[in-house]
Amino acid sequence: MLSTMRSKKSGIFGWIIIALLILGLGAFGFTDILTGGSASSVARVGKTDITVTEYRLAFENRVNAIQQQYGLRLDAQTAQAQGVDQQVLGELLRAAALKDEATRLGLSMPDQVVQRALLETPGLGGTSGEFDAANYQFFLNQRGLNAQRFEQIIRDSETVALLGEVIADGAVLPPVAADALLSYLGEERRVNWVLVPAQPMTLDLAGDDALQAYLDENADRFRTPEQRAITYAYLTPQMLAADMDFDEETLRAEYERDIQEFQVPQRRIVDRLAFSDEAAAQTALEAIESGQTTLGDLAVERGLQRGDISLGLISETQLARSARAAVFGPDATGIVGPVTTDLGPTLFSINAIIPASETAFEDARDDLRQRLALAEAEEIVISESLRVEELIAGGATLEQIAEESAYALGTATVTQDQSGELPSEVIEEAFASDIGADRDQIEAGDLSFYAVRVDEVIAPALPSLADIRTDVADAWRADAARDAAMERAQGLQTALSDGLTLSTLAQREELELQTDEGLTRDAENGFLSPEATAALFEAEQGTSMIFEDEAGAILLTLTDVTPYELEDENAQTLRDLFTDQTRVDVERDMIGYFANAIADERDIVVNQAVLDQIVQSLR
Repeated sequence: MLSTMRSKKSGIFGWIIIALLILGLGAFGFTDILTGGSASSVARVGKTDITVTEYRLAFENRVNAIQQQYGLRLDAQTAQAQGVDQQVLGELLRAAALKDEATRLGLSMPDQVVQRALLETPGLGGTSGEFDAANYQFFLNQRGLNAQRFEQIIRDSETVALLGEVIADGAVLPPVAADALLSYLGEERRVNWVLVPAQPMTLDLAGDDALQAYLDENADRFRTPEQRAITYAYLTPQMLAADMDFDEETLRAEYERDIQEFQVPQRRIVDRLAFSDEAAAQTALEAIESGQTTLGDLAVERGLQRGDISLGLISETQLARSARAAVFGPDATGIVGPVTTDLGPTLFSINAIIPASETAFEDARDDLRQRLALAEAEEIVISESLRVEELIAGGATLEQIAEESAYALGTATVTQDQSGELPSEVIEEAFASDIGADRDQIEAGDLSFYAVRVDEVIAPALPSLADIRTDVADAWRADAARDAAMERAQGLQTALSDGLTLSTLAQREELELQTDEGLTRDAENGFLSPEATAALFEAEQGTSMIFEDEAGAILLTLTDVTPYELEDENAQTLRDLFTDQTRVDVERDMIGYFANAIADERDIVVNQAVLDQIVQSLR
């Protein structure tokens, strides 16, 4: 894995950036930086600038990567609030530090390396797998670059990657470190054990004096949390939409406007691969039909990713006219073609067929009404929220706001960890405010506005025994039963010391004897807590131990200790994985600290105003 990564310096550069992100902006001392710089650059390390274009591209790429990874929509404002802008800046500062050092050393990659990296850049190849000048120009236009600038970025990236490779060369822990870790983590334990059950319902209930003493000793368990009595004025689109209705004509017009949503044609999931001539396409078709290969395998042989040949889920009208009959004519999935297209002789793979669907107006009526109602309600909410802002600025109370606007009034008593009808943002606002303080309204979710006033702060309190007798009694029983189980287990452990076996004791006490083997330090060992597992691995073979459990007490004996077999085939595989991973970790640290040392020696200038303008422009 690592050798492959190190054979491609562009891959190394990408790895450097990702690794430095993990370390965070503050990890290498870039939190205290100067402000300034020119409007054409966002930052500078030594004599190396980070340009506006570089930062914008890096920020957009990071936001897109987060969206794809987590399947969510992340706008620039939210990304900035989450610190993504500063993470990207930290990465670029470190890369600039390495680039500045490379410049000082006179390092620069030759044209051949730049050309190879350019040809390997995803998205620049055509369907046939060859470099496509039109795709390249489209790629540049999308990013606001020209060829000279982009190729300089590649040259700089490759140069920094080479420097990083030199810095990290030989970064590996000695083999004994891998063996020591494998021996430690791979050692196994075998135990016999019994559960001595807690039996709370067999205990007589304690009297009031005992329960009161228990309550006093465990006051923190029963003390109520701080509460806030609040009044809030609020407005949501759903509140207004519930009372809205629309006539038949309006609903039908909405149905016709979005007819494509309700009348969906048949669609198919299709792959496409073009060939240089008819003979090549026919040969490929025969190989696929005989089971020798697949269309995806043929794409990989050309250096493409399988996704590069996917057209995705398409309707007939989205396909070139010349291929429609071939692709949408068959009733079953499979390979069709060769079909003559603008790309040349082409094979298509029909991977799935999604039937056409239609939703009648009558079935869509309720959804259409709700959609129109919410759209109209949202406009009203926006208008009302702006008016309420003015009312708040003018000193209006929440009661006056409810009288003079569409806002409703509510009251509640809430705790900080409460979940329920009120949004979490309202709870946070309640605990961030003082009694009677004037505060701006907040948006809790999409266009749901709340203005909150704290009327009373109710301090934590210990209820009287009379108010919580049942809870105290149940807790007392549970604790007393566990204590009794632990005491019984200790008596059994004494019997073990006198020479009885756990098997004999289990039979005598009518307890179920159980055996667990293959227990390791880093595994979840089921009946044992992490603390109990740690204690077990400090014990010697033959030791008996007692651990408290929610269900009672566990009494076990450690019957076998099995060292890890370092000569085993699996051990060699794990040793290689460990060595590779630690090499990555050490290389990351070495490159990070090297970049930090360079930055300490040279001036760092950041133009925060330009950074903010870039993020603002992307909103």
